[in-house]
Amino acid sequence: MSEPVSAALAGEYAVIYAYGRAGGRLTSDGDRALAGLAEHRATRDRLRQWLINDGEQPPPPAPAYAPPGPVNGDRQARDLLATVELRLIPLYAELISDQADVPARKVWAIRQIRDCALRAQAWGAAGQAFPWPSGLTPPA
Repeated sequence: MSEPVSAALAGEYAVIYAYGRAGGRLTSDGDRALAGLAEHRATRDRLRQWLINDGEQPPPPAPAYAPPGPVNGDRQARDLLATVELRLIPLYAELISDQADVPARKVWAIRQIRDCALRAQAWGAAGQAFPWPSGLTPPA
């Protein structure tokens, strides 16, 4: 069984749950949340199909997920969505290594990293992982 594909699929299941949990708490950006949910559902379906095409049985979603904290309002909902998007990035990085011999899958996984990072930033995550080095002029 391809552990990286299964791990990415498990991550997508968790993100879909998080979008459902957070969506009702957002005071605005409901359309963006629905679009993100639709994208993650399509991604889940693609990962499931990869496993099926490779002769494997896709694992079911976990019976329950525990968010990193309470989700009682807009700010907490946005934090949850940014967090789960960021947590997918290392899973897709691992998938790139695993699928290196299948160029179409590798390119697709690279795009997933980009898309997760952009969605995370849209929900309020920092725009870059590390502060810009002091003494170095940032690009214009």
